[in-house]
Amino acid sequence: MPIENTGSIFVEGNVGPRLGISMVKGRVYVSGIVEQPLGNVIEIETDRTGYRKYVSVTEILKRGGQILSPNVIDEKGLVLKDGLLRETLAARSFADKNLRVEGDVGMSAGILMRRGSLEILGNAGRNTGVLLSGGELVIRGDCDDFTAAEMRGGQIFVEGDAGNYICAKMEGGAIYAKSGKPIPPAKMQILKGDETGKIANVLKINRIQAMAYKKFSL
Repeated sequence: MPIENTGSIFVEGNVGPRLGISMVKGRVYVSGIVEQPLGNVIEIETDRTGYRKYVSVTEILKRGGQILSPNVIDEKGLVLKDGLLRETLAARSFADKNLRVEGDVGMSAGILMRRGSLEILGNAGRNTGVLLSGGELVIRGDCDDFTAAEMRGGQIFVEGDAGNYICAKMEGGAIYAKSGKPIPPAKMQILKGDETGKIANVLKINRIQAMAYKKFSL
């Protein structure tokens, strides 16, 4: 659980890659340049002259905030349109909201996420859905290796290839993808019941196309 009354960090100068990786609460003020990829942070309106202000995407999903254009927030959730590459997006999120990314994401998207949905309109880096405990991840492109490592629950839908070494140390949940190479005891499963319909609905494809998908789980 996030620590309440988390404080602020002030950086006089520039910051290297992965600012705020897996960050859940608090504020970071930076006077200089922030390199990509970012961590689980988003820039919001600053209240300190001469500094840019960053907070956790997870906290914005839960509490809202004054984010900067072109990103958009409403009662349904958050849409990231700024094209910045981020890692560990939605880390530890338990907000029942939707996070939509118009572009690619880096490693560990959805790490320890428990509720809500994360939709990526692009490709995702390695360890997508690592330690995922609930909620839904939708990747419209491909994933790098180790998707769903140590996954505990929830569902991951990959429009393309889920990658190699998927489901390593999986404890629960499922991946639906066109292809992927699981690590035992996880294996490719035959689609049952209305899982074809569920895939079609989530990925917005017809049932004939959905029949080409596979389920990977214990």
